[in-house]
Amino acid sequence: MSNIHNVISAINAKFDEAFNTKNAEEIGQLYDERAVVMPAPAGEPQVGRVAIQAFFAGLIAAGVIEHQLTLVDAVEDGNFAYQRGHWAGAMFNEMGEKQTFGGNVHLVYRKQADGGWKAVTHIWN
Repeated sequence: MSNIHNVISAINAKFDEAFNTKNAEEIGQLYDERAVVMPAPAGEPQVGRVAIQAFFAGLIAAGVIEHQLTLVDAVEDGNFAYQRGHWAGAMFNEMGEKQTFGGNVHLVYRKQADGGWKAVTHIWN
């Protein structure tokens, strides 16, 4: 496994931990200041860390649980990298039944001045 696979797997683990402990602020810290999240299906793009943090806070408040990102592939090219993978989550419906859902995910990362990586584009379906 390449180093970028390890780096992105660690970012995914941080994202999932933050989401599943209802910490939208920590999720926001994984994104570049000018990042864009483009939610499915055809949701309104969320531009900037503050908007992205608020968006995920809304999903958490709506009852999304058990979020999981799974890395399929990652490629690094200079100061950019991307991951292709899968996402999954769950919610309880009005009758108390757990509903699971998921799909494909694609994220682009930019290397930061400190050598770390932050997401600049995040899209899923």
